[in-house]
Amino acid sequence: MKTEISILKNSKADVGIGTLIVFIAMVLVAAVAAAVLIQTSGVLQQKAQQTGKEATAEVASNLKISSVVGKTDSTNGKVQLVNVTMELAAGGSSIDFSKVVIKYINETTTSTLNLQTGSTGATASLFNYTEERVGSGSANYVLQSGDLALVTLNLTLMNQDLYPRKKGTIQIIPETGTMIIKDLVAPATYGENTMVQLFP
Repeated sequence: MKTEISILKNSKADVGIGTLIVFIAMVLVAAVAAAVLIQTSGVLQQKAQQTGKEATAEVASNLKISSVVGKTDSTNGKVQLVNVTMELAAGGSSIDFSKVVIKYINETTTSTLNLQTGSTGATASLFNYTEERVGSGSANYVLQSGDLALVTLNLTLMNQDLYPRKKGTIQIIPETGTMIIKDLVAPATYGENTMVQLFP
C-alpha cells in the first residue's frame, strides 16, 4: 500500500515581500521629496532675506540734511554758492559720494552734477565735497557715521543764480536708498547779508 505524501505550498511569504518592496519604494520617494522641499525652502529663505535687505536699503533714507546756506555776491543781489551740510541718518550705512548724483532745478534749468575730485572747487557740472567733522576713519569721499559733510554747488557757473523770491530744488541721489529732495525758497531780500540761511 502506497503512502501519499501531500506537500502544501505556502504563498503568504510572496505577498509579504511585495508589500515590503512597495513600502521601501514609498519611503524612498518620500525621502527624495523631503530633500527637494528642504532644499527649495532653503533657497527661498536666502532669496527672501536678500530681497528684504535690498528693500530696506531702498526705502530707508540714509542721508539727513542739517542746513543749507547760500553765499551772495558782492552786491547781495543773488546767491552764487549753496553750501549743503549733511550727515548720516540714524542707522544709515556709509555713502560713497563718488557714486552720488546731485541735481539742481530752478524755474527754467536742470543741472546734473557729479563729484569734484580735484582741488578747483565746484564747477558747472561738478559739486565739491569736504568733511567738516571726521567721525570715524580718515577724511575721504565716503560719508561715515559721525562725519559732517559739506557739499558746495556753484550756481553762477551753472547759470542758475538764486534771486530773491525765487525757488530752487536740490535732489541728492545716492547709490542705494531714497532720493533726498530739498526745496529752497529765497527771502524777499538778502539785505546786507553775505550768508543766507535757506534751510531750515
